[in-house]
Amino acid sequence: MRGVKLALCAALLVWIIRSADLSAVFAALAGADPALLALAVSMQLLGAAIVAMRWQRLLAVRDVRPGFRYLWGSTVSAFFFRQFLPSVVGGDAIRSYDAWRAGATPGFSALSLVVDRLFGLLTLIGFVAIAALSIRQVVEDLPGFWLYVGIGLAVVGGGLGALLMPGRIPWPARMPAKLRRIADGLRAFDGARGVVLPCLGLSILLQINVVTFYFVLSQALDLGVSYGAFFAIVPVAIFAMMAPLSINAIGIREAIFILLLGLWGVDRDHALAFAWAEFGAILTAGLFGGIVYALRRGTARPPRVADTA
Repeated sequence: MRGVKLALCAALLVWIIRSADLSAVFAALAGADPALLALAVSMQLLGAAIVAMRWQRLLAVRDVRPGFRYLWGSTVSAFFFRQFLPSVVGGDAIRSYDAWRAGATPGFSALSLVVDRLFGLLTLIGFVAIAALSIRQVVEDLPGFWLYVGIGLAVVGGGLGALLMPGRIPWPARMPAKLRRIADGLRAFDGARGVVLPCLGLSILLQINVVTFYFVLSQALDLGVSYGAFFAIVPVAIFAMMAPLSINAIGIREAIFILLLGLWGVDRDHALAFAWAEFGAILTAGLFGGIVYALRRGTARPPRVADTA
């Protein structure tokens, strides 16, 4: 399977590069504003801090309290591992392991990340729906847009509702033992409605940071795309890059940004430069995450603290 994904990455890149003027792409990258590129990388680390705060509240539902610093280190370390794993969520394996180290059961470790991701996805879908109301290009040039938005809201919202209110799911009175264990595991967040507003608030803050990250990159390359446009561009691009079809979205990243930025008049060469600038910022944050992971590998079991510093 990994070989298929590598082949897909190579095929997409060859197809994209053959139709691009690489000299123009590299000229655009060479002319990028280094201060804005550095700011974009720092925003990745800020995003990790927001994710850690949201995750901290979810773990506390079952009295797992490793502290903000530990969870931020885990989230940043995941930046490193996702460079080698399918899709942009591949690094969640290290976060699940760290939650288990902190005292969570294996099932709750994984479930906390599912809920964490669902909050993020719900906010992303909301962003793109709101942006589409004022940016007509999205709806006009993406057939079936509102259908997909509706399906996404139903699936993600329904998933969150099922996890936060599992008592309302009509489980059969008799079911196989394995299914019963799954049903019992889904009750980990039963009644934890107090986390909804804080997690939604942090998710909104996170996605604003993500959108701003992409806008800062566009400014570094002087693409001339408005800030508001990225509230539609970014959610669609992220959903595409989440598909586990290649390694770290290589190939998919380039194709989706060429398509979406083209709707706002950005030529193929500058869109490709933007995609590679984004990849470079992600790689830089990943290298930082690798350093953090190396420094924390030998640490003892995390203390049970509730600091938020």
